[in-house]
Amino acid sequence: MRHIIQYTILLLCCPLMTIAQDFGRHNWMQHLDDSRTVASLSIPGAHDAATGEGVHMVAGFGKTQELSLAALWDCGVRAFDLRPAVKGEELHIYHGPVRTKVSFDKALEILCNKLTEHPTEFAIVLMREENDSENSTERALWPQAVGKAIENIGDKAAVFSPAMKVGDARGKIIFISRNAYTGCNRGAIIKGWNHSPQGTTNATITSLTDDATARLQMQDYYAPTDKEKQKAKEEAVLQCLQRAASAPADVWTINFLSGYSNRWLGFTPFATTSGYKRNAERVHPIVIDSLAAKSQPTGIMMLDFAGCDKTGGGIWHWGCFKTLGAEIVDKIIGQNFK
Repeated sequence: MRHIIQYTILLLCCPLMTIAQDFGRHNWMQHLDDSRTVASLSIPGAHDAATGEGVHMVAGFGKTQELSLAALWDCGVRAFDLRPAVKGEELHIYHGPVRTKVSFDKALEILCNKLTEHPTEFAIVLMREENDSENSTERALWPQAVGKAIENIGDKAAVFSPAMKVGDARGKIIFISRNAYTGCNRGAIIKGWNHSPQGTTNATITSLTDDATARLQMQDYYAPTDKEKQKAKEEAVLQCLQRAASAPADVWTINFLSGYSNRWLGFTPFATTSGYKRNAERVHPIVIDSLAAKSQPTGIMMLDFAGCDKTGGGIWHWGCFKTLGAEIVDKIIGQNFK
């Protein structure tokens, strides 16, 4: 109870989050030339994007966003990390064992509505099966359930191709999944994903429509739980950013800036919300500084607390975190127009 009271006081007294103001961020893609390849763009994304809709768990664990999916869109985010799992009779979005308060179908509905309102835009949905909570029967249902959900949105699901153009993607969602799904020939499947600090330059994204394959370079080192690992995380992010700068126009880059940087009660590393905020507080300024004097593309950059420059500390940390989630979204978008 004491922690809850402290957290309530914090919400009232601390500027919990400074949100990116709306200066056309809801439709910034209208200024992109139709002939540019999607792979060559700089796109801000949200790691475990649905956690901003709320989570069913003790406060302080598993939440990586403060903003709802619609609010993330409005602040300029266009890549959404959604991790559905079969639970009962529906696909619900999880972060590990943490259940969010939105279903996969509802999340797609929110994005489709935004695309109807803003047809110059497109969205990228990165997926993986979050099966920590699934039993074996539910896991067996996942490929067909996901394929059906994508099929249900019809032409709003894009046909993936390695060198697909902005003009081909407008008004659509590009689905890129780390797990295979069935019953739908739109979207693409990733092979070769890894979580090492070095990442990889040799993963692939293969179209479900015609098996055309793109090269993918990626980084997703998600547990920088001590000073040495935190330094490795920062170097990994910058290395992937450097690779994006020199990549051919049909090579895709996915760079996860996200991660949790602390141990729970000093012991086993655990994904506390304050840990994600602490990592963002360290990584985001480094990337902002790196981009300041460069005109390079960044690829898809997945962020924690996108759209929020300040976030409350919460149960495990007193005070505020300077996450710079609004500033970094603006910086990434700006790389497209330098």
